[in-house]
Amino acid sequence: MNTTFNKRANSALVNIPLQEALHAATGKFANQRAQAFESTAAPLALRAKAREIRRNTFDEIDKHLETLFESLQNLGVHIHAAPDADSAKRIVLEIARKHGVETVVKSKSMASEEIHLNQALEAAGVTPYETDLGEWILQLANETPSHLVAPAIHKTLKQVQDLFREKVDPNAGSDPQELTSIARKKLRTEFMRAGMGISGVNFAVAETGTLCLVTNEGNGRLVTTLPKVHVAIMGFEKVVPTLRDTLTLLSVLPRSATGQKLTSYFTMLTGPRRENESDGPNEVHLLLLDGGRSRHLGTPFQEAFHCIRCGACQNACPVFQTVGGHTYDSVYGGPIGSILSPMLRGLDVSGELPAASSLCGACMDACPVFVDIPRMLLEMREARTVKKNNALMERFSFRLLGMAMRKPFVWETGFKVGSVFSRFLNAKAAAWLPGPLGAWAQGRELPKIAKKSFRARWREKKRRVADTLSTTQEVSRTDSPDAFVEKTHHTLELAHGLSHGHFENPEGPLPEISVPDAAARFATEFEAVANPVHRPNAADDIREYVLNLAAKWKEYPVAISDGLPIDVVNWLVEEGFDVVSPSNDGDNRDAIARCGIGITGCDWAIAETGSIVLLSGPGHPRLHSLLPETHLALIPEKNILPHISSLGPELERILKQEEASPSCVNIITGPSRSADIALTLIKGVHGPRDVFAIIIPDTLIQGDL
Repeated sequence: MNTTFNKRANSALVNIPLQEALHAATGKFANQRAQAFESTAAPLALRAKAREIRRNTFDEIDKHLETLFESLQNLGVHIHAAPDADSAKRIVLEIARKHGVETVVKSKSMASEEIHLNQALEAAGVTPYETDLGEWILQLANETPSHLVAPAIHKTLKQVQDLFREKVDPNAGSDPQELTSIARKKLRTEFMRAGMGISGVNFAVAETGTLCLVTNEGNGRLVTTLPKVHVAIMGFEKVVPTLRDTLTLLSVLPRSATGQKLTSYFTMLTGPRRENESDGPNEVHLLLLDGGRSRHLGTPFQEAFHCIRCGACQNACPVFQTVGGHTYDSVYGGPIGSILSPMLRGLDVSGELPAASSLCGACMDACPVFVDIPRMLLEMREARTVKKNNALMERFSFRLLGMAMRKPFVWETGFKVGSVFSRFLNAKAAAWLPGPLGAWAQGRELPKIAKKSFRARWREKKRRVADTLSTTQEVSRTDSPDAFVEKTHHTLELAHGLSHGHFENPEGPLPEISVPDAAARFATEFEAVANPVHRPNAADDIREYVLNLAAKWKEYPVAISDGLPIDVVNWLVEEGFDVVSPSNDGDNRDAIARCGIGITGCDWAIAETGSIVLLSGPGHPRLHSLLPETHLALIPEKNILPHISSLGPELERILKQEEASPSCVNIITGPSRSADIALTLIKGVHGPRDVFAIIIPDTLIQGDL
């Protein structure tokens, strides 16, 4: 039993700070997830629809990949295929050398962790900077991520403070806000000067060639906007057939991952920047990583590719909650990692991981797309047994047990003998047993064997059922009707949300929450994630609000996009503000970075989530809503959509245009944020610290937008 996993697990079990951090974080994520799904009209139907999308995608994955490649080529995206990690690293280094890249900024990418890209870049003389706050903390500590969503989940506040004092600022305090500000200042410099940005991909939309990122901090937007070269790395499991499918998956991913209806940023990148756009990369590369994936298509483990990397199974798993991600010695830890790691690395390397599970099924209950993880864990264990990769004593023990179970007399006799001995053999005594038995007993509570076996109780039950069917029994009077109803309610509450069993994919559109007044609902949801929405009755109300907000940044310029629904430029100029307008010559990044506030329009808003949708285009720079400390959006009331699903047809119309389609669509839901330091929510990690909105009635809109 002295396997590598067990040694790592034993170390984790005695690490008190780790235990405290794990239980606090996973418990919080699980509670937030449950609350987030309650905000949907039909949680199980939504998850069933998401599962069906994943299953259908892999039924024809080859066709969807062909469509994706064709779409990307039409956009001018360079496509690379890497069969293994060495090939992938070589491709990235060739791109860096071609462009003379000295520094690289990276947003969170598990695929880049999988191939150990940072080490390869450093060895080639290229300096990589992780820009996700949790990933940057781990880069400073020379550690790997321990969670799919919260990479530094295992770090306490004291550990982060000590790390910052040692590696960044000797005067760093213990306030998470102060520590985040230190990271923001340091990494903002690297964003501005980096020659190449590297990102992962959450969804790759086949029909339009759109690469989607789900982020909270704003670093993903900066990585894919400021450097002139963008490299995206992904496995084929990230392919999604259509934009509408993508929005359905988006409805379950943040809810499952962090308990948010939507993350702060959902960024949809469709090729390099257009000629009439002032910012964005000039060159985009997609690196498709195989790394052992393709050999599992059509096998019992293909379902593992349905995973959308939300981390919900890790938060629900009692093993992960106890030992953490580093115990798995893999980029992919927890229940899904116990399948993916042997698939990608082989049973010889990671074959012990499938055994690191109690098979309780909590992972499948939590999975937003119902991936049958327990089944695959059993299949993986069987494969390991067939290859004889498990220990000799383990094989001998199970063979002996199998022989006993095939002979009822031997099994029942052993059960009776065990029942007697179990009354005297407690956990402490069992730990003194010699060899593997003692090691197995350590840390376990040994249950007493029942006096009656299941077979004996089953025989008695059949007799009682027969008696019930043959005679009329008096109805129990111990429960009143009210008590019976209360008991029924309690039973239904306990069963709510369980996902065992088969749920049919609902026909037609999914049920939606009622939104009788889109503007009012938007205001409520926006305030929940950002600030109160201003709803003016006259132009003078707007003028007063804008000038009061800008006055907080009186000493700083104001960045203003073109095509606003109401003319605010003259108001600001009259009050002496320095206005930074969209540039026709470069992205004007330095001037925008000095701005205290950025004012943009809004192409659409989503009432259900309080989100703002911005398209890139002439006069609409990406950076105006990203680099300034504060973002103000002017929202025409007529542009407010009730649900995120309502956005699907609009995006299809825009992104399928052969000409004048935007290279970037951002769905913004509140300010930049992170809870990577001691689970403390901090605003303004890399993007704006505050977001404000004004809903402008149709009667006040100037001109024809």
